[in-house]
Amino acid sequence: MANNESTNITGNKVNEKLVQQKKEVSIVEDTDGTVRLCTSADTNAPVSVVAQKKQFIMQRVTDGYIWGGITQQYLLMENPSPPTLDNNNELDFIESNHISNTSSQHVLNVVFCSTDEVERQIYGITRIISSVGVKRISGNGLVHVDMVVMGIGYIDSSGVYHEVGAQIVSEGYTTTFEEYVERTIQLFVRILTGFNTDGNRLAVHVEIHAFVDANTTGQVRLNLTRGSADSYIELVMR
Repeated sequence: MANNESTNITGNKVNEKLVQQKKEVSIVEDTDGTVRLCTSADTNAPVSVVAQKKQFIMQRVTDGYIWGGITQQYLLMENPSPPTLDNNNELDFIESNHISNTSSQHVLNVVFCSTDEVERQIYGITRIISSVGVKRISGNGLVHVDMVVMGIGYIDSSGVYHEVGAQIVSEGYTTTFEEYVERTIQLFVRILTGFNTDGNRLAVHVEIHAFVDANTTGQVRLNLTRGSADSYIELVMR
């Protein structure tokens, strides 16, 4: 006897009731700081990622971004500046004054302000990369970079920087060359207490300590070459 049951174009028998499985959705944070939405299925498979790792490049500009009542000329931006921005090679670095002190002092101290105006939750570990150059200007002694401090934080609506985490590299290096000798430094900074950018702007702080031998003058710089990512940060946000 022939089976007269028909099926519709979805493959379901006509008049057959469809049952939709209900699943609970929860937010789970993994050990690496990734936050994801998971269903109650046995596989606990993620259905959507609600946090992402972002990169912001440290840059110098002529016409700055106004935040906190200040024209911010040292910025964190997702994309590098055009290589020929303003036809101004001085935008490719921040240089210290001439160094003549024979004991360690901070000789370069700069805070970079993000232009991202989206409200974000910042937490976890931040990777900070800085390209630092050092050279001798005069004399016959050494120029010493003995410490680099890099930190993560935010600038409030009054223009004040608040640091929430920092790390130090104290493995010094020296030079006698009269052209810049470059070194790239990497640090991982843990944010112990997460913060929100509502009414604030993400910011990064770089501080370089240096000194010279007697009768010697030197100089250091932080590299920010247009069209590249000499110095940047990576962090998790949502």
